[in-house]
Formats: sequence, C-alpha cells, structure tokens
Amino acid sequence: MRAILEYIGKAVTDGLGWAGGMAVMFVQAVLSGLRRPLGIYDIFYQIVALGIRSMPLATLMGIFVGMALTWQFGEALMGFGAKNAVGSAAALALVRELVPTIMALTVGAKIATGMTAELGSMKVSEQIDAIASLGADPVKKLIWPRLAAATIALPLLCVYGNVLALGGGALIADTVFDVPAGYFYETYVDELYPMDYISGLVKATTFGMLTGIIGCFQGFQTKFGTEAVGISTTNTVVATSVTIIIMDFVLTMIFLPVG
Repeated sequence: MRAILEYIGKAVTDGLGWAGGMAVMFVQAVLSGLRRPLGIYDIFYQIVALGIRSMPLATLMGIFVGMALTWQFGEALMGFGAKNAVGSAAALALVRELVPTIMALTVGAKIATGMTAELGSMKVSEQIDAIASLGADPVKKLIWPRLAAATIALPLLCVYGNVLALGGGALIADTVFDVPAGYFYETYVDELYPMDYISGLVKATTFGMLTGIIGCFQGFQTKFGTEAVGISTTNTVVATSVTIIIMDFVLTMIFLPVG
C-alpha cells in the first residue's frame, strides 16, 4: 500500500512540476516576445513552417471527418425518417467539437513533435547554449516565434478544416442519402449561431497555444544522449493528446453550461 501511495504521490508531484515549469516558460516567452523587436519575420517564418506545411494533413482530416460524421448521422436519422435533418445534426458537432479537436490531435501533435525534435536536437548539440553565450535570449529567439505561430496557425487551419468538413458532408449527403448538397448547406449554416463559431475558434486558439508551449518546453527539457530526442518527442505526443482532451472538456463546460 505504501508503495502505491508513493507512486501516486510521485506522479502527482512530477505532473505539478511539469505544469509549473511550462507555465513559467509561457510567461517568460510572452514577456520577452512583447519586447521590441517583436520578431515578426521569425513568427511568419514559423507560420509557414508549421501551418502551411501542415495543410495536406489538415485537408485530409477535414474532408474525411465531415464525410464520416455525416454518414453516421445520416444512417441514424434514416431510421426515424428524418434524413433531411442531417445537415443540422452534423453542423454543431463539427464546428463546436470535432474539427477543432481532431485538428489539434493530429495537426497540433505534428506541430508540437516537430518543435520538440528541432529544439531537442539543438539542446543535445549545445546550440541553445551557444545562442545564450552570444548574448541572445533563447526564449525570445526560439520559443516566442514558435509559440506565436502555433497560436495563430491552428485556428486558421481549423477554419480551413470547417470549410472542407462542410464540403465532405455535403458530398456524402447528396450521393449517399439523396439530400441535395444545397439543402444540406442551408440547414448546416442555419443551425449555427455566432457563438458556435466563436467557441470553435477559442478552442482552436487554446489548443494551438498549448501545442506550442508543450513542444517548446519538451524540447528545452531534452536530456543529453543518443535517445534523448526520441524520448522527448514521444513524451510530447502523449502530453499534447492528454492536455488537449482535458482542455476540450473544460472549454465545453464553459461554453455549454447545463441548466
């Protein structure tokens, strides 16, 4: 029993230390990033590297998420003779929940692991120490552009994914369930209110910020050794996925209060 309690206590302590270290790094990055120069070129370079290069994956996920969910709702509604309502049923689930979360779990995880691998390699090869020895701030130079770029890129990819999910859903509705694509579009859009779009964008922005800071933090925490980068990258995938799922639940409670 004592061993179990010690294990639980160590896990809780390590988790709190990890979250605290990441929070400190986030505050340092924001404070250093807001000082001049703002590093606009570095931020846009990272947006291209993290966002534009993730568009093929975002395209694939957006189309097939819309198609799969529409198929599921269409098949269920056919049993009630209400297949024409498939657009209304799919709209809220896609915009509020599935597109932001799936994009974060796939594209966001890709972005975070890329940051960890890059910064971890720099840590192992002592490039980060070299930057500091030259008088530059590693947080300002390395973390701030990646954090800002991830926070900007993921919401934009989410908007892009929403459009593709709508198109994929309309294709399935028209070809499989004989619901005209135009009617699917009208019922889809009519079901949504501004707060639905806002909640999805807030989730995507929060997820982008989390993936950015987790990827950078894990990269800076990489230990020295041949296997260190691989271990840090694996930990980043787990940490990003768990954190996104938990934060998604928290934001859902905030935007959809019961009663």
